[in-house]
Amino acid sequence: MDQSFKDFEFLIYDDGSDEECRRFMEELGQLDPRIRILRGEENRGIAYGLNACIRAAKGEYLARMDGDDISLHHRLEIQTAFLDENKQFDYVGSAASLLEGEKLWGMRRLASIPQKENFLSFSPYIHPSVMFRREVFEKYGLYNTSDLCRRCEDYELFIRLHRAGSYGCNLEEILLCYREEKNSYKKRTFQSRRREARLRRQSFPALGLRGFRAELYKYKPYGAVVIPKGIYRKMVYIKQRWNA
Repeated sequence: MDQSFKDFEFLIYDDGSDEECRRFMEELGQLDPRIRILRGEENRGIAYGLNACIRAAKGEYLARMDGDDISLHHRLEIQTAFLDENKQFDYVGSAASLLEGEKLWGMRRLASIPQKENFLSFSPYIHPSVMFRREVFEKYGLYNTSDLCRRCEDYELFIRLHRAGSYGCNLEEILLCYREEKNSYKKRTFQSRRREARLRRQSFPALGLRGFRAELYKYKPYGAVVIPKGIYRKMVYIKQRWNA
């Protein structure tokens, strides 16, 4: 609510929280007329909640974030100005500081203008840092709510957009504190890794990603399973800190 850009609505989606949390959100909704609370009676996954917010939103641009992240003071102002001035891009993300508890432990900065090769390792956009033009979802569809895309709905969306000729970019400026623990990779279940690997196998050929390297990266989600945890954690830590 402390953004330098003031002309926005703030949609909060409650995906089946307990009564105490509901009361807290009701109190939040009374603090500022820009706040709108959307309720779901049960947790049906993040893609479902995002789609509910997109359908309810009234703005020209749609900025996305998670409830435990922090958007920096000028985020909306900078991204709105960028999309106003750069009509060739349909969405814009940013670099992010990595947050664990109250401590910043690293930085993530991705390709400025992602190409198909940038999809090999992971999604080339930090999902909660992205601001979209509304027409992106009107033209190319909403988030995929199928079981195939659970826990990788952003990856599927950006692959689909890139394939359709809808492109975005990443600002080098840090506009988000992204809550990601050093051990967050442990939270991914084998089933979620299996779904992501299947999505990669289906999507890479359509993106034009072929050859030995593409074949290797199709099975990257299983890395945390086959690589000893101590080594994998060091790899993740080094990757996130390389430009911190």
